[in-house]
Amino acid sequence: MRGTYTIVLACKGTIRVRFGKLGEARLAKGYYLYTGSALGRGAVSLEGRLARHRRRSKKIRWHVDYLTTRRKCTPTAAVYVISRRRLECIINRLICDKLQAEPILPRLGASDCTCNGHLVRAGTKVSQPDLLNQLKRVYSRFGPSSGTFMGAESRLPALLPIASRRRPERF
Repeated sequence: MRGTYTIVLACKGTIRVRFGKLGEARLAKGYYLYTGSALGRGAVSLEGRLARHRRRSKKIRWHVDYLTTRRKCTPTAAVYVISRRRLECIINRLICDKLQAEPILPRLGASDCTCNGHLVRAGTKVSQPDLLNQLKRVYSRFGPSSGTFMGAESRLPALLPIASRRRPERF
């Protein structure tokens, strides 16, 4: 499948992370969101990208990898929409507006566009169920082929894709 996705990362404690040439940031306990596109096949398909984000052991290639390889920062869910269009910038802007999310560092996760950043911290007073509901509302604007994956470490039950006949790999 091809589309755009947002992964939810739960950081269980304060960590310092050096994001390559962009610099170092202190990340407090809370939820962080990364929005990206997966418009290819195989490893760069929606399933391939989500599987990569779930793995801890990998070569650091993208800014989000600096978080997904950390023990204190766990991918717990992903929301996606099936589409051949590159929607990551507009979806990221809507997420930032709706959730009062702000980039961790300028341009983080957005080196191939002009956005402020696609790797953002969600507002401080949001629970994971509320966060997922708000993300699903944002994604529902882009068509019926949207869905949510929940991680095994989450206390919430696994959800199947919304209005999709396909069952992608569980997150």
